[in-house]
Amino acid sequence: MKIKQISSYNGDIIDTILKNRNIKDIDTFLNPNSSEDLNPFDLHNIELGANVLLAHLLINDHIGILVDADADGFSSASIIYQYIKKIEPDSHVSYFLHDRKAHGLTDEISQKIADSSIDLIIIPDAASNDVDELQRLYYMGIDIIVLDHHEVDKMPTHGILINNQLDENKSTNKNLVGAGMAYKFCQALDRILDTHYADDLLDLVAIGQIGDTSDISENEVRNLVFRGLETINNPLVKVAVMDVFGSLEGIAPKDLSFSIIPMINAVVRVGTEDEKDLLFRALNKIGDGRVWNVEKRKKNKKTGKFDKILVEQDLYEYAFDMMKKVKGRQNSMIKKSLEKLRSSTYNEGGISIALLDSSDEAAITGLVANKVAKKYQKPALVLYYKDKKYIGSGRGDEKVLSSLKDWCNETGLVEFAQGHANAFGISIPEDNFEEFKKRTHEVEQNEFVYEVDLIVKENVDRSLIEDVTDNKHLFGGKVQEPLLAFVGIKINKNFIRQKGSMLTFYENGVEFVMYGAPEGLYESLKNNFDRQITMDFVGTPSVNVYGNKRTLQLVLVDCERNESGQYDFIEVPDEITAETIIF
Repeated sequence: MKIKQISSYNGDIIDTILKNRNIKDIDTFLNPNSSEDLNPFDLHNIELGANVLLAHLLINDHIGILVDADADGFSSASIIYQYIKKIEPDSHVSYFLHDRKAHGLTDEISQKIADSSIDLIIIPDAASNDVDELQRLYYMGIDIIVLDHHEVDKMPTHGILINNQLDENKSTNKNLVGAGMAYKFCQALDRILDTHYADDLLDLVAIGQIGDTSDISENEVRNLVFRGLETINNPLVKVAVMDVFGSLEGIAPKDLSFSIIPMINAVVRVGTEDEKDLLFRALNKIGDGRVWNVEKRKKNKKTGKFDKILVEQDLYEYAFDMMKKVKGRQNSMIKKSLEKLRSSTYNEGGISIALLDSSDEAAITGLVANKVAKKYQKPALVLYYKDKKYIGSGRGDEKVLSSLKDWCNETGLVEFAQGHANAFGISIPEDNFEEFKKRTHEVEQNEFVYEVDLIVKENVDRSLIEDVTDNKHLFGGKVQEPLLAFVGIKINKNFIRQKGSMLTFYENGVEFVMYGAPEGLYESLKNNFDRQITMDFVGTPSVNVYGNKRTLQLVLVDCERNESGQYDFIEVPDEITAETIIF
């Protein structure tokens, strides 16, 4: 395991980490402000779009909102819905939900809109490139406002496009995602109407910006996210955060990534139409006064058995329970898919290729690919066969390829591989599939080096982990979480435990936790006559809070036994100063 410390340690772990992330203005990063905020009226078409919406509201027209199928889509649509209801409580507003994980104006959603009675459709977080569909709706007499942040391949000739990526903008902030663009639209409306409603929706802005992994090191985005986390107003978001963390205080960007955001995405992926509808209604207080009588199981302290009791739940408690159930259902689907894939995974090359039975599992191909890549410790494609193509998702492993997506495209055998470097969608024509599988034999593991913020030798320094976890709000999105290496750590074998695929080491009050540990690792460490072993660990600092117990953790990305006392470090060169130059 090769390890490189990114730069010299200056004695302050937080300052060192921020400098390693190329944060130039650390004071502004720590204290974001509105000094550089984008003027919403610098966005092309935004004043026109705002006035068109107000004109439709003035004559009580029927307005529709398309809800795109991810956390950013739900939050940006909710921002628009709630803002309209704030300025015009009696307005006639409908919303349209995808029946599967899809984006923009699909044939199905376009038909739903066409069959409705709406006069104006607002589309946040999608549709910039849906040129033909926009034209069709326009010719049907429906006005269109698109609020998007995706790259535009070809300018639509119909509808009003407001997009922060356009060259036509006077100035822009390309780090705003769908929720950020919805907020800017509401800001413009606030200025026209002399109202102040947009800031009431900053918690939803935070969900969208974090959920779409935007660059939260940028001052305006960071300020919006921090303000949103400090003022969580949305009742459903409150219930979710309180359930996981027990408090609304000190919530960090990454906390939403481990609470409500994956639950929203689970409902989008595998939820029924009714469950998706319940999610949107709960986010937007639609049917706020309704109460559900729900049967729960509660342990009887006297008998030790579980009794069935009826409890009353409001809209937000009921919806959150649903979200947890759907997340559990998604996890079960992933587990079942992995069991079936044992006999249908091609592993002879440097890339695992797993074939699902049908497109019924299309919504979870990316999640399953994550598991397959971890299991076999190499890049993975999870595909299903449909219409003479193998379609699905890819998940890479930087230890093998810097970009699995680029490798796939460079074969010339794929119809497309689109998305992030190591998380993307892919389609391979049936006629090219066998040749593609052969090409995977050319893939060999590169020499991989873990670039860490600090290497600590032969000592588990709890204060370092404490400092990082106390400042967890500083990290998230493109501001990568800290990575630390603890090497030469003596571990008593009695303090090595395994539960399922989770492997845990204990030393000096710190848990070193590896999720999805490779098969056989636990046995290789335990099945010997040594009372203690020496380990090298690389991971991210964290803290586990259970009841009143708080346990420091290092969540491992890798570990290995090392009894040699030799470390495979790439040394950091000394900084060149007058004192270090030798004449």
